Amino acid sequence: MDDTKELALGYTRASDTQFNAGLFLLRKLAITSGMRACSTSANLTAHIADNLVSGPSSSVPTTPNYEQSVRNNLSFFQGRAEDLSSFPADSFDVVFINSTLHWVHDQPAAVTEFARVLAPGGKLGVSGGSGDFVTAQERVKADEAPPRFLRRSEMERLLDNARFKREREIVVNKIVKEAKDADAKDADAKDADVMIDWLDVSSSGKTYGGIPLDLKPRAREEKKRGWEKIADGETGKVRMEMELLVTVAVV
Repeated sequence: MDDTKELALGYTRASDTQFNAGLFLLRKLAITSGMRACSTSANLTAHIADNLVSGPSSSVPTTPNYEQSVRNNLSFFQGRAEDLSSFPADSFDVVFINSTLHWVHDQPAAVTEFARVLAPGGKLGVSGGSGDFVTAQERVKADEAPPRFLRRSEMERLLDNARFKREREIVVNKIVKEAKDADAKDADAKDADVMIDWLDVSSSGKTYGGIPLDLKPRAREEKKRGWEKIADGETGKVRMEMELLVTVAVV
């Protein structure tokens, strides 16, 4: 299923989990005024442009259905993480990748591109699900087009191959996603529905992969039953513990 305007708007409404995870990464990066930044997260790039840097910032979302925020020091380019040829070498002091790398098809090529566009001494920051941790989502039912979460050892190898320095920090950010009424599409939505909708907009519709549209309702019901089975026995709340692999590396 391709990304749609509806999915993009749904993500804007319910992406507080990803936004807060991005703020954790930003604190690790210690961005200062005057730095040139590049990000694949449009809303966080706007935050960076407004609050952290005075130098030029660029956002390279991998989908056309994002909301562009007009800033004097912010530019938008639609593209792929594996191909940042719009930018010459040494263009940025910081490359910021939040909740994105696990959807990139060729991760080694992307990390190599990040290294190319970073100036000497520049920093790469990556935050995304850890391949060393199995979430409830994976236990409920395997997605048709699952994200490719990296293990720590895999991230280390990608950084080494792209010639990042050994001067790096890799930590785990433990978070909990809980289905909230505020994220519901309608007042009658159950927690399982809210969690499924969040996973759907967070993946730009990739949770259903190549399933034909006429089979999607049945697939959704299977996922819903899975979430209801692991809901809290006392409160009935649906929640998902996650471990994010947070990486800061220097070229």
